[in-house]
Amino acid sequence: MVSTAKAFRTYRTTTIALLYCAVSMAGSVVGAASANDSELLPVQVMKQFAEETSGTEAKRNLDQITLYHRTRASRQYAEAVDHVVTQLRAYGFDNAEVLEFPADGKTMFGTQKSRMAWDVDFAELWILDETGTRERRLASWDAVPLSVAQDSLSGAVTAELVDVGAGLDESDYKGRDIAGKLVLTGSQPGAIADLAVAKYGAAGIVSYAPNQKTAWWKQDDRLVRWGHLASFPAERSKTFAFMISLGEARMLMARMQTGQPVRLDAKIEAYHKPGTYQLITAAIEGADPALASQEIAFTCHLDHPRPGANDNASGCVAILEAARTLKKMIDEGVLPAPKRTIRFIWPAEIEGSIIFLSARPDMAARIKANIHMDMVGGGLETKAVFRIAGSPASIPSFVPVVGQYFGEFVNHHSLAYASGDETEFPLVAQDGGKEPLMALMEPFSMGSDHQIFSEGTWGIPGIYLHDWPDRYIHTNFDTAAMIDPTKLKRAAYIGAITAWYLANMAADDMPAALAVLKQDTLKRAAMISVGFAGLTEAEKQTKLRMFLESEAAKIDSLNQFTGGQSSQQSEAKRFLTGLETLLGGQSAQGQPEKALEGAAAVIYTRNSNIKGPMNGFGYSYLDDKIDPANRGLLKLNGEQAYEALNLVNGDRTVQDIHDWMTLVYGPVATSDVSDYLAALETIDVVKRVN
Repeated sequence: MVSTAKAFRTYRTTTIALLYCAVSMAGSVVGAASANDSELLPVQVMKQFAEETSGTEAKRNLDQITLYHRTRASRQYAEAVDHVVTQLRAYGFDNAEVLEFPADGKTMFGTQKSRMAWDVDFAELWILDETGTRERRLASWDAVPLSVAQDSLSGAVTAELVDVGAGLDESDYKGRDIAGKLVLTGSQPGAIADLAVAKYGAAGIVSYAPNQKTAWWKQDDRLVRWGHLASFPAERSKTFAFMISLGEARMLMARMQTGQPVRLDAKIEAYHKPGTYQLITAAIEGADPALASQEIAFTCHLDHPRPGANDNASGCVAILEAARTLKKMIDEGVLPAPKRTIRFIWPAEIEGSIIFLSARPDMAARIKANIHMDMVGGGLETKAVFRIAGSPASIPSFVPVVGQYFGEFVNHHSLAYASGDETEFPLVAQDGGKEPLMALMEPFSMGSDHQIFSEGTWGIPGIYLHDWPDRYIHTNFDTAAMIDPTKLKRAAYIGAITAWYLANMAADDMPAALAVLKQDTLKRAAMISVGFAGLTEAEKQTKLRMFLESEAAKIDSLNQFTGGQSSQQSEAKRFLTGLETLLGGQSAQGQPEKALEGAAAVIYTRNSNIKGPMNGFGYSYLDDKIDPANRGLLKLNGEQAYEALNLVNGDRTVQDIHDWMTLVYGPVATSDVSDYLAALETIDVVKRVN
């Protein structure tokens, strides 16, 4: 018997092979690309980048940054900022600066309400013996800052511990007297505060909640995970929470199950206060007067609880290393100055990017591509899988294809080196691993600041370099010891050569760019054809039509970098026509256009006065503004909701938006799309055109 997985692999391989053969043989459909056409950068330039980029230098910077508990607008975040700025200036960036924005709990930046700064002076949690004497310390801010849930506020109590399980439902509290006591929960503290504290009077919370669930999440019960309370709590819900490991929680539950009471002594000194968001930026200025105002922007996020090595000291130091590499090679004359400006940005996660793009529209308008790094250094112990994700389907662009092309280049050479073959690009650090990178090339996925840059307000295409999963993410074991300098080198290298190519791209680069784009189109066509299984003919034709429109838009996206349409692009679009035939497309010519009625025919446009996504960090514009009576309209969530709004452009009907979404998500109910946009209309995020 042939397994389903094996059958899928066989079918996919056969489809790809057939597509490649068909296209290669059909000279009238697509011209054969020479070896030189598919080479985006000269080999000598790529070798120079490989020699200069240092994973060891990046790791030294990471060792320093992981000493700080980098909560937004806090004292230790400012210390991390000082380190990055000091290094930038040492690398020759005289224009390195810190942009400051209020963290006051009230200022709105687009759809993000700024949160107040949060600092902790002291926090400890002790278990007491039967005499009331301290027996053992369960949590300490100084030793493990993650043991204090973010946004906890001051409090002190000596009280019995009561297990409320999940604590998310009224039934979890039935028959339990928790007034003035501490509660033990497997849920995030913020999820139970309204019930446990505001309604039933608990004095505080002790949580062992997982923050990220992966295949590994219950296999190491030593991990203390990142916990959260509300950044804008109601007065009665204000409280504190300690985070403990699953192993400690099991010990406490075992005691209580034998009838032995557990008493704890808790004290915390923590507070919200007006503060300042700090965002670091530096740039290598473009040398072409006509192009210098265009920018290729590196981003990461500097904030995170200590140690936060992979998440996200790794991304911060990888772009710091890309900055050092590029600056040094240019200053020493190895490379000329780039035509476009290359910018480097270190904000606070999600909220910092919304604040920056909203508050500085002048800078936002100059960014043409984004290279984002968040978790790029996980070593073998982390069980991390490295990924290079592209832009959302709502922003068809050749930019991700370029980044993934260079990622495949590193995959190929790092595998050759690990296999004992000769290669000029081993891309290893002296004190790092020698394993192949084996990066997965993927479509868009959410989870970090790149989704802010590509949000419909700004629509900036890019790539997202990241590890997922990482079994130590958001835990006290995300330490510098788990980081591989070789992986940092490879991430910095991919970012640096991608930025260099985009910063210098011109009309002469069109043939090579189109050749790479065609190869990517063929790969995607093979996967699209696999996805036809189980679809009706109408659904298949819709998906194919949207795929071809998307690929044509990617060809057009070259114009922004090459100065305008060319005959080569027209030829590439003829290739798409041939591909449509190969994939079983049915021409719409001569067929009457189907009239749209009702909600499907509605056209929306964005309210230009409301900038940003519906959900930020620690604050949700949608949750804050929507009338509870309209919550039933919110059937889309996560990435689908994000894309539905992204696709609003004042021209597409609701049906058009639905059809675009089927390209990625398969069948989606048109009514769900319509209802979601109707809900956004009630809070003035979108307005009807017709």
